[in-house]
Amino acid sequence: MNTFMSSRLGKLIIAAAIMCAAFFTGSGSALVHADSPVTSTAIYKAYLDVKIVAEAEKTGLTRTVADYLALPANPVDVKAAAINALYSDLAWSDREHAEEYAQLVYGKSTASLDISALSAQEMFVIGYLKVLDHYMEPDITWITAAQKALPDSQTVALIQALAAAQQNMDCGWVITEQVLNNTKLTKDMRPAAVDIITDYMALYKGSPCQSDGEGTTRSALTDAILEDGVVLTVGDSVVLARNRLTRVDEDNYKVEPYIRNGRTMVPLKFISANFGANIAVDLKKLEATVLYMNQKTVIPDAEILNGRTFVPLRAVADALKKHVYYDKGLIIITDKMTINPQDKQSTEAVEHIRRVLKLLQK
Repeated sequence: MNTFMSSRLGKLIIAAAIMCAAFFTGSGSALVHADSPVTSTAIYKAYLDVKIVAEAEKTGLTRTVADYLALPANPVDVKAAAINALYSDLAWSDREHAEEYAQLVYGKSTASLDISALSAQEMFVIGYLKVLDHYMEPDITWITAAQKALPDSQTVALIQALAAAQQNMDCGWVITEQVLNNTKLTKDMRPAAVDIITDYMALYKGSPCQSDGEGTTRSALTDAILEDGVVLTVGDSVVLARNRLTRVDEDNYKVEPYIRNGRTMVPLKFISANFGANIAVDLKKLEATVLYMNQKTVIPDAEILNGRTFVPLRAVADALKKHVYYDKGLIIITDKMTINPQDKQSTEAVEHIRRVLKLLQK
């Protein structure tokens, strides 16, 4: 049995055990959420000493709870816990709390709201409600917008990660671990709540994007390519760097490879740093100097976009003496390995990497 299948079987066994326990004890309201990242992470339990959270669990979405969620001064982690508590009795049914909240606070539906006119915390509240309302097919548009507007908040990042994991359970642990390991985030969620999320999402460790969704486990060649190089995609900031999920620029999600006049332009700092090179940029001449292995290479035709320096892919690869594989927007820069486009095993490994990265980028 492959890793992915054994992991899924393990979670199904856990789910069955939980539901059986609920049946025999007669108290199974929140226990039917097995295999659901957004509903199985009861972070509100770490905040029951907070009056508004206890009230949300007991009475549901009242005017008092809505007013608390709407007040900008209230901490985002307590808001998250209060929202989470609203669904503590959910048993395989959808809700419309996001719409109820919008009517209570704004007097209109969420569809009538201008998301660009709302604050980051307003987007977060509605976004988390929307995710939990229809958790089997969650709408993560609002929560993702909130995460981009509040990039330093661990609370917002973790909730957005759970929403993304709900859509891509095979990558659930990889997505969550990226947030847990991000030392730049402000730790604004109680450690006990973080532990609740970590303990549940650890169930997905057995399938951290090691399956393509069709039961095929990735090959040793795939692993070797991921360990040896950097994988990017034109038009997306999510990348795999030495088998580590990250972004081109954690401080600026707009930084991503692009095509300009038929040339693929890539972020110089990110690529150079991953291969141990130093760089200098002359903004007047729009040229970059790369120092690698005691050798200097000047790259002309540099461009500044979103505050970062981009250079032609081939130029930086030559400066670093690295191998490049490019196909339909997928960029793989490797240190020692050469990917042969005529070799069946190599192309299968590349396609597997493409599928994995596509899942992570959703």
